[in-house]
Amino acid sequence: MPNNSQRKNYLMYLADRALHHMDPSKTILRAGGQIADSYNGQIASFAVAVSQSGLCPALSSYYKESNNDTRTVNRQPILEIISRMIHTDTQMPAELRDNIENASNLMRKAVFWANDKCRSRILRQEVIDCAIALKQVVRTYKLVES
Repeated sequence: MPNNSQRKNYLMYLADRALHHMDPSKTILRAGGQIADSYNGQIASFAVAVSQSGLCPALSSYYKESNNDTRTVNRQPILEIISRMIHTDTQMPAELRDNIENASNLMRKAVFWANDKCRSRILRQEVIDCAIALKQVVRTYKLVES
């Protein structure tokens, strides 16, 4: 496993790549390289939510699609990006990253592994690390008012 700095740089690369290669309906990146500023706070609070509430509760909270209220951010695209990052993270064991190519599969794996402390801990840490890398990358884009 590479050192911590190399790992962070690699995850930031995966985050940027995921932002650019996601289905337009599942990403937060707008045309012209802009991101709604409301996503900045949602992404920043996600890693904290996982740390405080646990992986499954945080994922289920973000997985739920927002209603039509314009003040609410649909947070599911954040999970789509993180899922894509995990799926393409070649530094993670294949058995842990396989079949996590979308938010739905990430939820399934988290629930399935909830009683497996080792796998659950690894997935939890990977989600946190990906969320932090995504937060750092998002802040390099122009944030526009929602």
